[in-house]
Amino acid sequence: MLKRIKGFIRKQIGTTEILQNQTYITRLLQTTSNKENEILKAAIFNNTIIDSEWLKYKSFSPGGWAVDYGFLYTLYRVLSQMHPISILEFGLGQSSKLIYQYADFYKDVTAVTCEHDPEWVKFFNKGINQKYNINIKQLELSEVLYKNEQTLSYKNINKEFNGMKYDLIVVDAPFGSERYSRSQILSLIENNLKETFCIIIDDYERPGEQETARELMNIFEETGTKYHTAIYAGNKQHILFCSENMKFLTSM
Repeated sequence: MLKRIKGFIRKQIGTTEILQNQTYITRLLQTTSNKENEILKAAIFNNTIIDSEWLKYKSFSPGGWAVDYGFLYTLYRVLSQMHPISILEFGLGQSSKLIYQYADFYKDVTAVTCEHDPEWVKFFNKGINQKYNINIKQLELSEVLYKNEQTLSYKNINKEFNGMKYDLIVVDAPFGSERYSRSQILSLIENNLKETFCIIIDDYERPGEQETARELMNIFEETGTKYHTAIYAGNKQHILFCSENMKFLTSM
């Protein structure tokens, strides 16, 4: 298909222009492939949740700034198969609809979501119309330095979660940074992660998130923490980290 497109455009604009636009064409085809993949993920997700015991309200609006269907599918499988009991989420949104219905059904589960925008919190609460409770911790955003690189994070993150430990951490906020994007996850590994754990980071197709993920791997290796990882692609990409005893989560 790529050859046919190149041949057609070569007749129109010549060889030099084709070489200049080769990257654009490849990306265009990749975007089409991603969209087809997302349609498939949507079908798989919707089929998976049909008979869900705990997911009563099944209306979702993935895409744009929100997580995609691929992320929702991964998160649903993690919740259903791992059964985490202490969940920390960064960024209120479509993933929260899964997390808080899960927490509402299983009474031994606690969950908290960090969000900086009070107007978004009001809008989201109106949308779910008190169908289930959500636990929001409103934190200010702050420019911080990580390894001398400026990145956007949450203010006083370690103080806010001092003494708390989580087995599932979902990272979809704050806004992306060019370097060490969403670096708050790195400061939580030593004192806030349980031995059995899963971490999911959205927007892994971006360089800033990739850099943070590599740094997370470095921290695990320096501390001798055995882990497994998998990258999942839909309309966007997300990366999953888990403890050794949760390796099966990387084969979804």
